[in-house]
Amino acid sequence: MLSSCYRFTATTLPAHIKTVRIADVDYRSFDAVLGNRLKDGIVELFRINAPAIRIVNDNADADFTLTLLSYSNRPESQSSNAEVETYRVTMNVSVKFYDNVRKKAIYENSSVQATGSYYVQKNESEAIHGQERAIKSLQDIIIANALAKW
Repeated sequence: MLSSCYRFTATTLPAHIKTVRIADVDYRSFDAVLGNRLKDGIVELFRINAPAIRIVNDNADADFTLTLLSYSNRPESQSSNAEVETYRVTMNVSVKFYDNVRKKAIYENSSVQATGSYYVQKNESEAIHGQERAIKSLQDIIIANALAKW
């Protein structure tokens, strides 16, 4: 579904990390489908960029958690006759990638904001285009920041 222009591999993670548990997204009363799409985006990020890391349901070397703190869908630009041309989806999330073996955070950020615009004039939609672009942006931000920590 989504990919990132940044890459990490199992070798850029601590050598003892062989498995990761990706928790269901805590979506704090937002749409559960959006929570699932966010989790799917993170699973995809690991499968593409770190295929040697096994994703497991429990007893993992590391845990990855994501909390959707806020979500908005607002007009971004208007035409000269005041019709909305583009909308912007904005997500604010909290991220934690925790090393269960060494008992410390590999990467943690309590406020990561990602946006995705979509174009009404091109028949694009919030769920398909705006959310997908925001999730891709979120992946890029997480990878760029996490790489700096690893």
